[in-house]
Amino acid sequence: MVKNIIRQSLDLAAPECDFPPAEVKEFRNGIVVRMPNHLGDAVMALPALAALKNVLPDKCGLFVVAPENTLQLYQTLDFVDQTVTLAQPHRFWSLDERRQVKCLRAGAAVLFNHSFRDAFCFKLCGVPELFGEPTRNRGFLLKGKFPFAKKVRGEYSASHQAMRYLAIAEALGGKAPERLMPELKIPCSPDELSGDTAALFYHPMLLTLAPGAAYGAAKRWPHEYYAKVAAYWIRKGGIVALTGSSAEKKICEEIAKELPENKVFNLSGKTDLFSLMYLFRYNKFAITNDSGLMHLASAVGSAGLTVFGPTDLYDTGPVSDKWLMFHEREKCAPCLRRVCPQGNPVCTRKITPFKVIRVMRKELAPLLSGRKRCGLQPMVGGDE
Repeated sequence: MVKNIIRQSLDLAAPECDFPPAEVKEFRNGIVVRMPNHLGDAVMALPALAALKNVLPDKCGLFVVAPENTLQLYQTLDFVDQTVTLAQPHRFWSLDERRQVKCLRAGAAVLFNHSFRDAFCFKLCGVPELFGEPTRNRGFLLKGKFPFAKKVRGEYSASHQAMRYLAIAEALGGKAPERLMPELKIPCSPDELSGDTAALFYHPMLLTLAPGAAYGAAKRWPHEYYAKVAAYWIRKGGIVALTGSSAEKKICEEIAKELPENKVFNLSGKTDLFSLMYLFRYNKFAITNDSGLMHLASAVGSAGLTVFGPTDLYDTGPVSDKWLMFHEREKCAPCLRRVCPQGNPVCTRKITPFKVIRVMRKELAPLLSGRKRCGLQPMVGGDE
């Protein structure tokens, strides 16, 4: 029996909120939402974004302000009417960006981030009412303040991040969608994608690995562990796609050099969000760290497994019941540090490739037992 493996549930823990409901006084043309900068946080905020849509009166729009590298995420949502992208999301908005937001003529802004600067920019754009968490001394700018308990390093969260975003939307009168994660409708076909990514989609045994994590090295499962799992998969007749940003190309190269060239495809830095969505939608299984790609993969319906080390699986686990979360509960976890202060993140290294392969076999054997066209047998052997 494999210990310390948790199957994610869509019955995510909601926060205990003692803030009063709020109401938008005058919608004007609609509501504008400042979405989180990081991809994973943005995906976790999508249920709340969907809930805000049903707050709006007829003929009012739902608008989004977000980094330009996440634009394609919002292009998959039919309830988002317009997106204003920020070229440098950690800096003061440009004159053109402020002009675009002002032209929306929104009656209210909801902030799903903690920035004082963004709240101030909304005020400069003439948005009358702002709603969000009163963090970083911006409370005096907000009409509706929604405080949550602060995270305590070393303690696991009592609520999930997605549910905290949703609590803000519900305080404004939004209703949680029946399907918690909204459907992502990719506005192009696989054959319209640039590059050779689409050719991988049609293989019946595609495994996608996302070995990077922008937050820091402490979150990353060792690349040699990924390589061993990939080698096992290839022996069973599969192929492997390695994904990540350009900054994670070296990590993917370290994995790829241990594998047959015609069975592993390093896509790091070569894919946009649409390509990644299709890759995860068509793959048989995905293995990731706690990262933005984990959240994107779970949002498009991929089955997968993620390794949690210094971060909090109860706070940022994937919003999907098709995912398994692997963790070793060390005394120092969740430390939430980017780099392990001990120099050796035991919390991730204790999760060996053998343990992950054993779980994969159990999960995928029913799916693979009937695949005759690629001559595979169920993964029930002991040939790690």
